[in-house]
Amino acid sequence: MELSHTDKEFLIAEITRELGASKDGGGKNLIARCPFCGKPGKFGVYIGPPTVRKKPFMSHCFSCGRSTLTPEQLVEQIGRPDLILTPTAELDAPLDTTLLFPLEEGPEEIDDRLDIVPLPPFYRRCFAHPYLDGRGFTIDDFEYFPVGTTRGLNRRWDDYVLFPIIDEGDTVGYVARHTWPKAEIDAHNRRAKRSGDYKILRYRNSVENDFVKLLYNYDAAIKDETDTVVLVEGIFDVVALVRKLELYDNTRAAVVATFGKKISRTQVFKLQNKGVRTVVIGYDGDAVEAVKKTAAELSEWFEVLVADIPDPAKDWEDLTREEIYDIFANRLYTPFEYRLMKVQE
Repeated sequence: MELSHTDKEFLIAEITRELGASKDGGGKNLIARCPFCGKPGKFGVYIGPPTVRKKPFMSHCFSCGRSTLTPEQLVEQIGRPDLILTPTAELDAPLDTTLLFPLEEGPEEIDDRLDIVPLPPFYRRCFAHPYLDGRGFTIDDFEYFPVGTTRGLNRRWDDYVLFPIIDEGDTVGYVARHTWPKAEIDAHNRRAKRSGDYKILRYRNSVENDFVKLLYNYDAAIKDETDTVVLVEGIFDVVALVRKLELYDNTRAAVVATFGKKISRTQVFKLQNKGVRTVVIGYDGDAVEAVKKTAAELSEWFEVLVADIPDPAKDWEDLTREEIYDIFANRLYTPFEYRLMKVQE
């Protein structure tokens, strides 16, 4: 039996109070400490409208895997049988383990555990560097984005600039970019292939934590305060957008990098935990199919917009401030509008 709007709101309020829960950014799930295993932020209760996959008050823990299917089962398990409003229905119905995330094959634990990662020996933060100066870094960039080098004291890393990846104040990874231009690295590697000399890696990154668990500039999103996040592909995209949109101290909007043209379930979970409501997909102009796929995945959990870069050969670092402002003023599309536009082009 379907609950009335009044009964549903009452039940949401009581469950929120009982579990100490908070709504995710999309307002469709309550996120709380699991009443079964005690893991904080792992227990989700769906409170959105009924869909083919989900019904209100289905719950699931992404740590221990425990689930409930009906409101009656949920309130029994959290020790509040007094909240039962109607007789239990379909207790033996097959359990839909997708619950909060539309998974293809059964339940999947969202493992967002991260190890703290040491930076290479002799790393020191820098506030000026010829390579970064050449890529447009300003004093504000050096102040806002931690970046450093090994200052000639570590041969393996001396030709790299290193960007720590920070998560809740901890260093959980790093991205190191060689300071030679790509063309010079490619030319060196062609010679090295013939001579048997060593090759140069343009990027040399940490390996302790899988990058599908990481978001660059994640701590710029303030829990329950940052409403909008712009997703971009890489670190230099983040720096360019923050600089050109002057978002250094903006707590309402943040720019984060997913390290590629897609977003993982763990990264989605991390944004939900911050209370983000709107996601703007800002992948490069050549990533049309990736943008369509990501928009479809995110639309169930967030309000989604696409910032369309008209020139597929450019990214945010290449664009002027005026071009970026024009994109956010005139080329923000809903996922449907974006798909339709790309069909017509």
